[in-house]
Amino acid sequence: MKILMIGLGSIGQRHLRNLSAYLGDEAEFLAYRVRGLQRTFSDTMRIREGVCLEEEFSIRSFSDLDEALAQKPDIAYVTNITSQHIPCALKAVRAGCDVFLEKPISYDLSGVDELMQAAKDSERIVFVGFQNRFHPCLRRMKELVQSQMMGPIISARSEIGERLTTMHSYENYADTYMARKDQGGGVIMNQQIHELDYLQWIFGEPKAVTAFCGKNSGLDISVEDYCEAVYWMNGPLGAFPVSAHADFFQYPPRRFCRVVFENGWVEADLLAATVTVARGDKVEREEFPGFERNQMFVDEMKAFLTCVQSRRQEMLTLEDGAVSLRMACAAKRAAQEQRLVDFTFLSRR
Repeated sequence: MKILMIGLGSIGQRHLRNLSAYLGDEAEFLAYRVRGLQRTFSDTMRIREGVCLEEEFSIRSFSDLDEALAQKPDIAYVTNITSQHIPCALKAVRAGCDVFLEKPISYDLSGVDELMQAAKDSERIVFVGFQNRFHPCLRRMKELVQSQMMGPIISARSEIGERLTTMHSYENYADTYMARKDQGGGVIMNQQIHELDYLQWIFGEPKAVTAFCGKNSGLDISVEDYCEAVYWMNGPLGAFPVSAHADFFQYPPRRFCRVVFENGWVEADLLAATVTVARGDKVEREEFPGFERNQMFVDEMKAFLTCVQSRRQEMLTLEDGAVSLRMACAAKRAAQEQRLVDFTFLSRR
């Protein structure tokens, strides 16, 4: 299998390592690299000094995407900066590749419909990289929510907070794509987008949203550093609010989702890998001691390759990615216009 890596930053290299370990000699790797930075990462985001990525994985690198695509790769991993996701994915699909598209699919809705149509016309798979759908705590929470064993849902809340200044310890935070508006940065598109995906996966699409977001800190960034959004759900699971918080400040990092029911509550702690269930006076904690973060990426990769082989896709579709992107764009619009935004203004065409 010939695999084209479009971008080989930290997340691209994680996918590369997992693909190489899983496929072995079956994989031939190509790469489209713009900056050509000679940094080789470990799973823990450490620089592996003295290691050449191209040599380690026998990669043929190209500085021109058309030239790389002319090698006729079978699949393409689009893992470059957010602002280039749609243009690169579109080229890859039209060249006959099945595509793994990292989150978010873009920083706005431009080109999304065109990519959807191109994938449909060419019958190509486009799989969106939201690895948290493979997190055991979120899978357990989805089971509990779907069972409705604790009565109607009253409300839900997600929260993610982490210091931007220490996320990429190997480089100046102000130079990262997360800090730059022109590269699709900001806490919503780079952190909260994961939460928006699993919220719509568990609860369905929202009907409306109101939000506050902006830059309140002295960080040297051109994007928002916090967001507080409230989505109104009104579907098969009932009508209730879901609040979603994200920031670039918290230390130690915090990441959880809590659902309050009429007769209890459930909280998934994604970092501690625990699920706490309260029913009446009884509180129980389920632990997942064997959880390793990279396993989510491995499971995600296997799901993508299964879709490619079977030519069937039932999860993490381009449409799923578009829902999460619309949720993010709607929150930004609600904050900018200081009003409740009807989600239908971004509905599927």
